[in-house]
Amino acid sequence: MLVDDEQPLVALGEEMLAALGYEPIGFTSSRQALDSFRADPQRFDLVLTDEIMPELTGTQLAAELHQLRPELPILLMTGYGGVALSQQAREASIRAILKKPLQSREIAESIAQQLHSKE
Repeated sequence: MLVDDEQPLVALGEEMLAALGYEPIGFTSSRQALDSFRADPQRFDLVLTDEIMPELTGTQLAAELHQLRPELPILLMTGYGGVALSQQAREASIRAILKKPLQSREIAESIAQQLHSKE
């Protein structure tokens, strides 16, 4: 699952993930992403979400998703950082914070690490 409120970034992210061999499902609304997850929680192996979004932030979305599947790997994308965000991410059990603009290699390594660590 890929969640970002900017459609061009969702499209770019889906292309990047597909090129890496994954089957991304993109959402431009954190609320729609949560609704889709609730409808079929086992459909998704990993979530890559932006932090700054209307409705639910990435950390809020992560907290909601983890109520349904505590073991779900979630990666946070952000153009910002700092101690407060790192603390929020830890509290939401986010596995890693990726800095925007995203690099294909960084995404590939982070996703592979998360997916293979649960095997």
